Amino acid sequence: MANSNISFEIMEYMVWLIEIVADEFFEKNKNAAYSTLVECGLWDIYVDNYDTTHSLGKEFIINEIHEYFLEHEVITLC
Repeated sequence: MANSNISFEIMEYMVWLIEIVADEFFEKNKNAAYSTLVECGLWDIYVDNYDTTHSLGKEFIINEIHEYFLEHEVITLC
């Protein structure tokens, strides 16, 4: 479940993450991207690993999420 007790810096990062996931996998639907990240557990993974993941590039993160979605059969719109 999404942690409501996170820093502003991490929240900014997560908003960016929602935006790139929405653009890539959910036809720009940010609500669908957010819900999916929370439901499949990626939200907590990226919050918990912010210190490492925030320095990764967009393409790396998109590829990582794509692999996760495929491996866990997560349904996307794209």
